[in-house]
Formats: sequence, structure tokens, C-alpha cells
Amino acid sequence: MARKVFENQHVTCVLDESIPVLKHRWQGAPPEGQFRKCLVAILDEYKKLKPAYPNLKWLADTELLGELSEEDEKWLTQEWDRMLFHDAGVRVHAVILGPDFFADYPMEKFKSSSEKKFQEIGARLEVFLDEEGAYDWLRDN
Repeated sequence: MARKVFENQHVTCVLDESIPVLKHRWQGAPPEGQFRKCLVAILDEYKKLKPAYPNLKWLADTELLGELSEEDEKWLTQEWDRMLFHDAGVRVHAVILGPDFFADYPMEKFKSSSEKKFQEIGARLEVFLDEEGAYDWLRDN
């Protein structure tokens, strides 16, 4: 069963208790500064839910996200990954990519960088072209 955790004009965040996974879907490219604010808000929800769902996973649907600013790309690999994997304890993270190579590149870069940095704590990341593939992988991990 999925229930909406929160929604704004940039992102919708739901908890799918069947896996369990906290999934967020971007509605488009957020204006400057909103990308980070939205991710931190989702992370706060993850931290609140984690005690009730010890194996809670993370799913980011970035199909409609668009291109990120250079500053946001740096933030993803320099700060966000530590916040997500080390501070919040996310161990299983899936990303659904969109059709735009330039928009997807930062997500691929984030995956590669994070895998190397957080391998010792058992963090697993994977990218997918659709939700079905992501859900299959999340169920198996």
C-alpha cells in the first residue's frame, strides 16, 4: 500500500509499505535552491519513518527532473551522498533515469562516486529506465 508523505509543486513523495520504499518523483526542474530544499525535506521524512521501517529503501524518479546546475551537481557528490548514506543510513538506493542524457549524467556520476565512497558500509545503488525494473531490484535487495 502506498501513501503520500508530502507533495509540493516540484516533487511528490510517497511511502510504499509493501517493500518498504520511500519514493519521490520530480515534477520538473525545480528553480534554483529548491532542488536541495526538496531533497532535505525528503531525507527528514526518511529519518522519521526509519524507526518504523528498519529496512526502508530509497527510490528517486528523476525522469522529469531536467538538468541540474553545476552547484547542485557538486553538492550531490560532495555533501548529499554523505547525508544520505552515512547520516541517514540509506543502504539501498534506486534511481529512475529519464530520456535526456545531459540530465541523467549527474545521477550516473552520483551513483559512481557514492558507490566507491560508501562501499564499506554496504550501500547499494542502481539506475533504471523504468519503475518496474527499479521495483524488481528493490524487492530483491
